[in-house]
Formats: sequence, structure tokens, C-alpha cells
Amino acid sequence: MLELRKLASVLSGVTIREDAEGRARFMRLSDLSDLKSGRTPVLARGELPEVARALNIESGDLIVGARGFSTDICIANEAVFGAFVSLDLYLVRPNKAKIDPQYLFAFMTLPSTQALFALGKQGSSLARLPKDELEKIKVPLPAMAVQRSIAELSASIEREDKLMKKLVDLKSILGREAVARAIRAADTTK
Repeated sequence: MLELRKLASVLSGVTIREDAEGRARFMRLSDLSDLKSGRTPVLARGELPEVARALNIESGDLIVGARGFSTDICIANEAVFGAFVSLDLYLVRPNKAKIDPQYLFAFMTLPSTQALFALGKQGSSLARLPKDELEKIKVPLPAMAVQRSIAELSASIEREDKLMKKLVDLKSILGREAVARAIRAADTTK
């Protein structure tokens, strides 16, 4: 096992100086929820950040919520490539020679890992995960081929979960439609 800091760069987010005409796009904590649920977030626009730690989001990056009861995590997709993360987020850039980003995502979203994040949070109202606590998480490091297999298994389970949620939603819609038709058929006031 290695600490996350030895496997990835962990960067704090930056302050957004909003400007509707700004050249830079910024991902906020609320955008993380959209991204996780498959929606395309509407990113804030602003001036380019002037700090060295401000890196654009790239393929393979993980975006980690710094605040909240749970520690939300997602893998960046095309909707946020090129944007910067705001202060309530961390950008985790895995060293792809050492760790597969999908494997790291699978590990970081495990309930046992989430419990470790919860233990490291500070504050009472909107708890914050300090960067140091995130970087200290110990990550099991099997061979790259094993990492990829685990990552594929995790991705398959995620796809199945999404399909099952869609089926439940469709079943609910169908059920409500059946009730509506029954009410219309029973309506004798026509």
C-alpha cells in the first residue's frame, strides 16, 4: 500500500473571480453532483486563475468534493475538460505509470474508503476533508493488469446500477400511467 500522495498529485481548488465574459471555466461543488448523475454541468465563467496550482482538468483526473457529509468523487469527462476546480474541490491527477485512474476511482468510492474520509473531516456544520487527510489515504497497489481488471469490474457494476435506476424510473412512469388510464376509464362524468 502506498499513500495517495505517492501515486497522484492532489491539488486544491482556486478562488473564482466570476466574469460572464471570462475565458476560464470553473467546476464547483454543485457541478460535481451533476457530473455524478450523468448531467452536463453549467460551469461558472471567470478570469484565469493566477496561482501555480491551477491546472486544467484533463482526461483521467478525479474530482473530489472537499466539503459535505459524503465525499463525492467522479472521473472527469469531456464536459469539464479544460476547466479549473473551485475551492470546495480537489483535483487528483493520478500518475498513470503507477495507477489506473478508474482503479483509483473504484478504490476511493468504496464504503470503507469513504469511512476513512469521514474520519478525517473537520468542522461541524459543513465538514471539510483537509488535503493532507486525502493525501494520506493508503491505496492498495496491485499489478497494472489487475488494476485494470478491477476498474473494468467496477465500471460494469456502475453501468448496471445506472440501467437498474432507469428501469425503476420507467416502471414508476408506467405504473402512474396505468393509474391515470384507470381513473380516466372510471370517470363516468363524460
